[in-house]
Amino acid sequence: MFIFGGSTGSAMNDFHELRLDTLKWSPVQTRGSPPGHRFCHTAVIHHDSMFVFGGYDGANRLNDFISFRFGSEDMSCDIPPSTLIQDLRNLVNCETAHDITFIVEGKPVFAHKIMCIRCDYFRALLMGPMLEATAKEIELPDIRHGTFLALLEYLYTDQFDVKLNDAMELFQAADRFGVERLKRMCENTMLSSINIENAASILQAADLYDAKSLREKCLVFILTYFDAVIKTPSFEDLGRTNVDLMFEIFQKR
Repeated sequence: MFIFGGSTGSAMNDFHELRLDTLKWSPVQTRGSPPGHRFCHTAVIHHDSMFVFGGYDGANRLNDFISFRFGSEDMSCDIPPSTLIQDLRNLVNCETAHDITFIVEGKPVFAHKIMCIRCDYFRALLMGPMLEATAKEIELPDIRHGTFLALLEYLYTDQFDVKLNDAMELFQAADRFGVERLKRMCENTMLSSINIENAASILQAADLYDAKSLREKCLVFILTYFDAVIKTPSFEDLGRTNVDLMFEIFQKR
């Protein structure tokens, strides 16, 4: 049992241990800067440490949080955080050790086959019997350079911060190349961003890119808030550019 601090008329900071097997008290030997005198504090043992919070030193209410680690010498060392994700991100469009080059919008994009085969489309393209498997350069039409780099970043790191303005185009690219998890990330970004003002615009984009699940969920939102959505500029634009979709909304209404 350990006791720290207390009051005998003035604040204290003594630290004692009672060995329950011998029923003997002894001062606990410590290193480091000791905490100040205090009483009315809170202390708790967790794993191999005691944590002390706050208290009163006879003049001020304390708000400090300190720990004491039991045991002998600390046989551990600080381990720096992993740099794996950032190291892989740095390889996106990097010439270092690249073994395949994609041509996108006339620009070279340097890539590494080992990372690209995380995508079924590229696995078939680069490892299958097609001519592209032995080619040093592969041209990819109908995709923007920035969108393709975003797709590669996801394939290299399994992470990507999808922005709303890019979500639909990246969704289309993920659908084209069969990257299902990235599709869901894009869809989730758009769903979490639907509001009265942009619902009609998102529905129109989902209809254009044949994003069926997003389209249905967006329709449900519009029908739920119908009276407000039809007064927005995005709904007026929908009526001018996609009459069939507007009629579908009114029919479901």
